[in-house]
Amino acid sequence: MPRTRLTGLVFCLVLPFLLVSLGNCTQLSAEEKKAKHYERGMAYFNDEKYQEALIEFKNIIQLDPKDAKAYHQLALIHLKLGGLPNLQAAFGELTKAVEMDPTNEDAHLKLGDFYLLSQKPLEAKKHAEIVLTASPQDPKGHLLRGRSLIIEKEFEEGIAELKKSIELDPENEQIYIDLARAYLAMKNPQEAEATLRQALETKKDSTTLILAMGDLFLVQGKQAEAEVQYQRALELDADNEALYAKLGQYYLATQKWKQAEEVYQKLASRKPDHETPQMLLGEFYTYMGAGEKALEHFQKAVELNPKSKPAGNALINFYLDNQKWDEAEKLISAAVEKNKNDSLIQVFQARLLLGKGKADDAIPLFQQVIKDEPQQAMAHQYLGLAFASKKDIPQAIQELSQAVKLAPQDRGVRKALAAMRLAEGSYAMAVEEAQMAIKLNPRDVQAVHILGQAYLQQKDISKAKNVYQAIVDQIPQDPLAHYQLGLIAEQDKKFQEAIDHFEESLKLRPNFAQALTQIAGIRINRGEAKQARDRVEQQIKASPDNPLYYNLLGQLWMQANQADKAEQAFKKSLALNEQLEVSYMNLAALYRRTNRMDEAIKEYEQLLKKNPDSVSANMVLGIMAQQGKDHAKAQEHYRNILKVDPKFAPAGNNLAWLIMEQGGNLDEALTLAENARAQQSDNPAIADTLGWIYYHKKGYLKAVSLLKEAVEKLPENPEAQYHLGMALYKKGDEAQAKKALETAFQLSPDFPGSEEARATLKTLNES
Repeated sequence: MPRTRLTGLVFCLVLPFLLVSLGNCTQLSAEEKKAKHYERGMAYFNDEKYQEALIEFKNIIQLDPKDAKAYHQLALIHLKLGGLPNLQAAFGELTKAVEMDPTNEDAHLKLGDFYLLSQKPLEAKKHAEIVLTASPQDPKGHLLRGRSLIIEKEFEEGIAELKKSIELDPENEQIYIDLARAYLAMKNPQEAEATLRQALETKKDSTTLILAMGDLFLVQGKQAEAEVQYQRALELDADNEALYAKLGQYYLATQKWKQAEEVYQKLASRKPDHETPQMLLGEFYTYMGAGEKALEHFQKAVELNPKSKPAGNALINFYLDNQKWDEAEKLISAAVEKNKNDSLIQVFQARLLLGKGKADDAIPLFQQVIKDEPQQAMAHQYLGLAFASKKDIPQAIQELSQAVKLAPQDRGVRKALAAMRLAEGSYAMAVEEAQMAIKLNPRDVQAVHILGQAYLQQKDISKAKNVYQAIVDQIPQDPLAHYQLGLIAEQDKKFQEAIDHFEESLKLRPNFAQALTQIAGIRINRGEAKQARDRVEQQIKASPDNPLYYNLLGQLWMQANQADKAEQAFKKSLALNEQLEVSYMNLAALYRRTNRMDEAIKEYEQLLKKNPDSVSANMVLGIMAQQGKDHAKAQEHYRNILKVDPKFAPAGNNLAWLIMEQGGNLDEALTLAENARAQQSDNPAIADTLGWIYYHKKGYLKAVSLLKEAVEKLPENPEAQYHLGMALYKKGDEAQAKKALETAFQLSPDFPGSEEARATLKTLNES
C-alpha cells in the first residue's frame, strides 16, 4: 500500500500533543522570531551566560542585518567577555550600531572611549559632540569631550567640560579623578588635591577616591601621606583583595620588603581558601628572588582553585621562568586540551619550545600570536629573545622595543632590551634600560650586572666599580660581582686585591674557570710559576671533573717546559670533554714545539687503524694537518668526525673555516658554522668563523653583530679585531672600523690578513 507523505501542518493536526516540543509547527513572523531571540538573549545576558546570549543576538542579525539594537547588545556582550579579540569585536559592533542608528548615544559614548584608548582624541571628540548635540546636558558626553581635550593638551577647555560633567553628575567619582589628573598634568598639584578633597567631602569613605589621593601624594614624593591613604582604604574595605595588592605594591616600590610581605600574609590569613592571596605571595617571593617560596605559593593557589586560569597561568609562567620544562609541559598540555585558542597558552607553548632550544619552531608560533593579537606584549618579548638566541640582534631589539611600548613597567622586558642594547654596542641605551629595570626591581641582580657591563664598555670604570661593589655589599655571595671587581683591581695594578676577589669567586663557584685563570696569570706575571701550578692543582682537587682546569694546568706545564706533564694534562682535559677544542689546539702546539709532529701523527694514525671513528684522533690529526698547510688532509679528518658525530662543534667550525679560506662553497661553510653555533652558542671562535663567513657573503650587518661578540670575548686576538674592522668598514662605520684595525696592530704587527688590514687602514686615514 503506498504511503502518504504528511505535511508539517497535517502532522501537527494529527498529533496536537507534540506541539509542545515541535516549535517549527508554529509559523512565526520575522519580527516575532526576533522578539523571541531578544527575550532569550536578554535573559542569558542578565544571568551572565554571555556565550549563549551572543548566539541569540547573532540570530537576530541573521534575520535582520540592520537591527541597530542587536549590534549594540552584541557589543555589550563582547565587552563583558573581555580580552583583545572581544574588544576588537565590540568596536566593530558599536561602529555598525551607530551606522544603523546614529541616535544611539550609548554606542557613541562607548566608541568614543575606544578612540581615547587608541589615543585618537579627535575621533573621540566627534562622538562626544554628536551626543551633546542631541542631549546638551548629558554628563557622559561632557566627560568624553573633556577627556579628549585633555589628551589634546587643551587643558582649560577640557577642565571646563569636566567641571560641567561634575555639575550634571556630582555622584560620579571618576570625573573628579579625571579632573585631578588634568590639574596634575598642568603641574598644579594643589588644585588636583583640592578636587579630590571636594569629592571626599560627600564621599568620605570612597576607597576609589582615597586611593586616588594616595596616588597623588605618591607622584609628589609624599610617601608617608600616600601610605596613610592606602592603609585607610584597606581599613574601610578589609575584604578587598585589590586594596591589599595596592598597599603591597606601594611597599615594594618604596623597598619596604617586610611590610609588603606582612600585607600579603595578612590577606592569606583572612582568606585562607582563596587563590589570589597565594598568587600575590608567589609574585612577591619571585620579586625577592626566593624561588622555592614562590613555587610553594603558586602551587597552593592551584590546589585551592584548580579551575582558576590566572592561578594556573602563574604556575606555568613560574616553571618556564625557572627552566622547569617537564613541569611546565604537563600544565601547558592540560591547558591546551581545555582551550587551544587561548593566546597566552599559545605563547607558553612557544616559550617551552624556545626553552628547549627549538627557536626555529618557536618563532612562527610567536609570530602567529602577534598576527592575531598585535598587543600581546609577552609574545613580542619572547619573540625578541628567540631572535636573540639566533644572534639576530636587530630583530631582537625591534621586538623587545615593541614589548616595552606595550608593557613599559615590565622589568623583564626592560632587562632583556638592556642586554640586547649591550650586545648591539649601544652602551648609553643599555645603561638607560638597565637603570629602568633596576628602578622597577632594585633586587634584580642580572639587571645590575648589565648596568655594570655597560659602564665598563663605556670605559667608565669608576661607575662600574660602584655598581659591582653595591652588589657585593648587598649580596656578598655573588661570584660574578667579585670577579668583575677583581678585573678592575687588576687593571688598576692592585694585584693582591684582585686575587682576593678572584679567590672569593672560586669559593662561591668552585668551577669558575675564568677566575682561576686570572689568579694563575697574576702569579705568572709575578714570577710565581710554581705557586700558579700549585693553586690550579689545589682547585682540581675541589673540582676534579672540570676539563678547563686540566687545560690550564697543561698550559702552565708547557710554560715550564715540562712536555710530558703538559701532554698528560691536555689528554685528561679531552678525556673529560672531547669537544674542548682549545685542548686539541694546545696538544697539537705541544707536539709542534717539541718536534714530535711525526711521532704524534704516527701515534694517532695507529689509533685510527684500531678505531677509524675515533673523534679525538681525527681531531688532533686534523689540526696538525691544518697547521701544516695540508688543507685537504685536514678537511678529510674533520669530515670523518662529522660522519660519526654531525654535532661535533670543533670539527664543524674548523671545516667551515677551511672551506671559506680555500674558496669553497660558502653556503656549505655557513651551514657547518651555524650547526657548530647551535651546539656551542657561547664559543667566540665559532662566532668569529660565522661572522667572517657572513662578511664574505656580504651580509655585513649580521657579520658585525657576530664579530663584535667574538671581540668582546677575545679582546686580545688581533685576527678577531681585524675581522671586525673589515666588517665595520664594509658596513660604512669608518670610525669604528679604524678603531678595530688599529687595535689589531697594537696587539700584533703581523697576523693572518695583516696586509689587507694595513691597506684598509691606510685608505681610512687618507679619507
